[in-house]
Amino acid sequence: MGMGYQGFVRFYRSGNTYPSAPTNPLVILATGASVNMVLEPITSSSVWGAGWYNAAMSAHYADAAIRFEGNVDFELQGSSNLWDLLEDWLITNRAYPKSLDISPDGSRIYRYWTNGAYGSNYTYRGSWNTSAGFSTSEGSFVTLSAGVIALDRDEVDPAGGTDFTSYTYIATKTGVITGTCSDVFDDTNPLNPSGNNVDPIPYWRTKAELLRGTFPTAVGTLFAGGAVPQTGIETVEWSVDITQNHVVLYTCNGGRLPTALLQGPMDATGNVVLYHPNGVFDPVLGPAGTNSLTDPYLYAQVTWFRVTVERGTLTTVYIMLPAVIVESDDYGIAGQSDLSNRGFGIKGLGGRCVQSTLLPPVVMSDSAGAFVAP
Repeated sequence: MGMGYQGFVRFYRSGNTYPSAPTNPLVILATGASVNMVLEPITSSSVWGAGWYNAAMSAHYADAAIRFEGNVDFELQGSSNLWDLLEDWLITNRAYPKSLDISPDGSRIYRYWTNGAYGSNYTYRGSWNTSAGFSTSEGSFVTLSAGVIALDRDEVDPAGGTDFTSYTYIATKTGVITGTCSDVFDDTNPLNPSGNNVDPIPYWRTKAELLRGTFPTAVGTLFAGGAVPQTGIETVEWSVDITQNHVVLYTCNGGRLPTALLQGPMDATGNVVLYHPNGVFDPVLGPAGTNSLTDPYLYAQVTWFRVTVERGTLTTVYIMLPAVIVESDDYGIAGQSDLSNRGFGIKGLGGRCVQSTLLPPVVMSDSAGAFVAP
């Protein structure tokens, strides 16, 4: 018997030589994890029939190749280790797999372990990111839904025994996850004992801005500068969505497992809802109609989108779309007791150069707040 609260998701921050275990585990505050085997039988197009059937029937089928795919959903923590792992997994080293454990019930652990150096060895083992959706809104935490895909996995007994019966619920009623507090919540175990409000991060500790002006040319100032189009503007809610456009390579090699996974062109979109007591600026005409229809105000050459995440006593970190276009402008009449907010749908174009570095559609800072060149 397995209980949901016994399950856990564990990333690893250091590599291994398979099958030895990776090191530096990082247990996250997961709200759900479902990475399952994908079964896609191959159905024959041949048919057969008999007098007692009303129509022809399919005659044969075969098992297709398999893969493991799903999502890990969690509330973003202030941990520097987690932020750096996400920046590396989602953007900087997205072509390389990361080691991951998932246990749905505490009775079985599914291991997606890499083979070789962490973040530098391309292998068919481990877990890749397929998508990532950061979002927050009033009364919520900052959440992340991360798509996961793997080409192979191992199923193990978490107790290290020969069968799963040695790790049943009855035998582990005192708890499942062992180790020091830093393995789970860094220095804030159990949850915000010091009142820093960073584990998990609440919505009010973030700010999303559409910025306009000359883009910083130096890497050190990438996350600095930029003028807000209108002073006194407030962020109501925001989201950033990343799609990796991955391709799974299947080959005729006598086995059912895929041969490789290739990451395609990254795609990034976002949304920001803004409020101002005097009305939010027009994305084409600019504040108070300072521009004209022939000279649009927000266009990709001068516009970027920056999300600032405050982490209490830790360094502020950033997510940024360095070149964006406004795809939608939601500014309708609000109902009774509703505020007139303005919502912008945006798309990251990428391609902007900073000190000979060609930026993707979305970049993240490291835990020290510095730009990480992809």
